[in-house]
Amino acid sequence: MIRDECTARETHETLEKAHKLLTDSLAMVKDRCTAEEYKAFRSGIAQVMGRLFFLVMEPIYRDHPSLAPSETPQEFHDEWKSASK
Repeated sequence: MIRDECTARETHETLEKAHKLLTDSLAMVKDRCTAEEYKAFRSGIAQVMGRLFFLVMEPIYRDHPSLAPSETPQEFHDEWKSASK
């Protein structure tokens, strides 16, 4: 997806900030809205975060495994290596 490691790293850092903002928005809605509103909002945020991961972050990790979180299971690293061959 992004071949240049420096660009991938900077993009990843920006995406991590976006992820934090989305997570923070959940806490705000939970604190200020009804349980029903929170549940609907959380569902939407879950879809956004899932797409963000599978469409953008995971391809970056596949090309640059060193950017993947340290807690990423080895099986994912193995799969990314085999997919790149």
